[in-house]
Amino acid sequence: MKANIYEIFVSIQGEGLYAGQKQLFVRFAGCDLACQYCDEPASKGGGKLRSLSEVKKTMEKVCSRERTRAVSFTGGEPLLQAEALKALALHARRLGLKTHLETNGVRWRELKRIAGAFDVIAADIKLPASSARDFWTEHAAFLAAAPEKTFVKVVVTSKTAAAEFNKAVNVVSRVRGAIPFFIQPATPKGGVRPPSRAKLDSFYRLAALKLEDVRILPQLHKLWGIK
Repeated sequence: MKANIYEIFVSIQGEGLYAGQKQLFVRFAGCDLACQYCDEPASKGGGKLRSLSEVKKTMEKVCSRERTRAVSFTGGEPLLQAEALKALALHARRLGLKTHLETNGVRWRELKRIAGAFDVIAADIKLPASSARDFWTEHAAFLAAAPEKTFVKVVVTSKTAAAEFNKAVNVVSRVRGAIPFFIQPATPKGGVRPPSRAKLDSFYRLAALKLEDVRILPQLHKLWGIK
């Protein structure tokens, strides 16, 4: 079996529940969405087909050298290569690593098959204005597949509508109100701008009415100037 891998590297997690943790990143190539704010557009194409044995050896070597205790499988969209992803996650478990999956939160059928291989799942809820269509049904099914392991990120921009944001809150609250919910101001890029402080505050208040754990957190690795 082979996997289309864009890159393997070690860095500091800059988003979500484990921000600040040193992790091995295994970035899969290929994505099925086209989000306005994508910060890794190059990974949608390119990549290199690598045997799983080669990827496993690289993981072992890098983790030993860098003394990392967790691995983040990211993309692109890793669940497009679900079986290879599962095999690599189970290998990481055998190495004693915590397994972290970063995904667009749409491919719920694939997640149901392999959720047991992961300790934590970071699901992006894609708002229609940024992704050209809505995925509310898919997101609800995705969150329901492993709600106790999952946290949510919602990227918001200066143009994000309160109605769309509130719909995302409702999708999460109907599945499990205790799911950690991260409001992520978009990193400035091209024509994409983060929301104002007042708008962020209004989003926070909307979310906190229905969810137990709401946080505002930008992409810290971008602020730090690291990968």
